[in-house]
Amino acid sequence: MSLFLAAARLQTRQIFSDRDYTIELVRAPLLAVVFLALVRQSGRPDLLANALLAPILMALFGMALSISGEIVDADRWLGLLEPTIATPVPFPRLVMHRIATTTGVSLIIAVEVTLVSVLGFHIVPVVHHPWVFAAAAVVTLAAMACWSLLMSSLFVATRTARTFQNTLSYPVMLLGGVFVPVDSLPHWMRPAARLVFLSWSSDLLRDAMAAAPVASVGVRLMIIIVLGGTGLGLGLLLLRRVLRRVRATGTLGLR
Repeated sequence: MSLFLAAARLQTRQIFSDRDYTIELVRAPLLAVVFLALVRQSGRPDLLANALLAPILMALFGMALSISGEIVDADRWLGLLEPTIATPVPFPRLVMHRIATTTGVSLIIAVEVTLVSVLGFHIVPVVHHPWVFAAAAVVTLAAMACWSLLMSSLFVATRTARTFQNTLSYPVMLLGGVFVPVDSLPHWMRPAARLVFLSWSSDLLRDAMAAAPVASVGVRLMIIIVLGGTGLGLGLLLLRRVLRRVRATGTLGLR
């Protein structure tokens, strides 16, 4: 617990000391205004769940890429990577604690979007299946943290990782059904979309807000867990290999 609290303090200070890291906290409410206004003007109250979840998932995924993905690289630039690795605590464990902190901080976005809906549009979000919604939210956040570890490893492994970061964001969110359900995508895109954990998460969260019964909850939750675990396994494998390589080549602190 003391290790987690120390990692949480460090990561929280880094997040709120850099304005670039807080951009998602500002952008999410603005996107919520746009989406909610479109739903109201189109007269489609059935799309309310889409309008509420889209800015939240977009911002959560954006923070996972921009902040969690840069944890190792940022420490390298600040000269913190060498003393951190020299500590007796396993480095991947420390990185995961900091990623978990970033994921926790990003939950502020859900509060912001809810306030925009209630105060700005007098719409109180209703979740008809709260337990399903809570379970889907937990496994989604865990999956995001797992894939963030992979991005952290990529930033040390290659100098082109930022290119991946900038180009992957919106394609992954599109395949993840963040904007529209996967069933609305072209048929040739759907198989690829089902390999993205967000596609299962977004569908399940929307279904949990609807009044109709939610089908195959356990199976869908398990798929999200498996896809998230895949990201965790790949991230741990790559991070260990990267650390061995930079130690062998003497480029651990190369900036």
